[in-house]
Amino acid sequence: MTLLTPYLKLESVRLDLNLSSQKRLFEEASLAFERAYGVPHDEAFAALMERERIGSTAVGHGCAVPHGRLAELESPAIVFLRTLAPLKVSAPDNQGVQLFFAILVPAKNPGDHLALLRETAGIFGDEKTREALLRAPDAMSFLEILSQWSPASESEKLS
Repeated sequence: MTLLTPYLKLESVRLDLNLSSQKRLFEEASLAFERAYGVPHDEAFAALMERERIGSTAVGHGCAVPHGRLAELESPAIVFLRTLAPLKVSAPDNQGVQLFFAILVPAKNPGDHLALLRETAGIFGDEKTREALLRAPDAMSFLEILSQWSPASESEKLS
């Protein structure tokens, strides 16, 4: 089980979205935060946009981790979004982005925030997992793939 798993719900996994911009993606993520966690969509949208204005949350390999903090949250809320086609965003490798973990965390607990960001970087850094997430036919399959992921040990990373 990953650190992300307890915070993901079936209704927070949105696959094969036909979107044309990052703004539309943030709108879709915000609506998913509202449906799955009761977070007002305007607050979720503002938090994601505020962080993105600081700098791109794309991490490369067609992946991004938009995130933000909200004072009213008691625990992290996570939405996974996969687009039908890669979105053009500012990415370190200049690739379009198709896989997104959107994360909102309580403003008062930055340690959880950093741990979740580290784990998403590990998941997105794993080529086999990325490919499986791109092919997952439905939300249940996505959650199963994610639940089976574990960080590679140092010896596996060196080989």
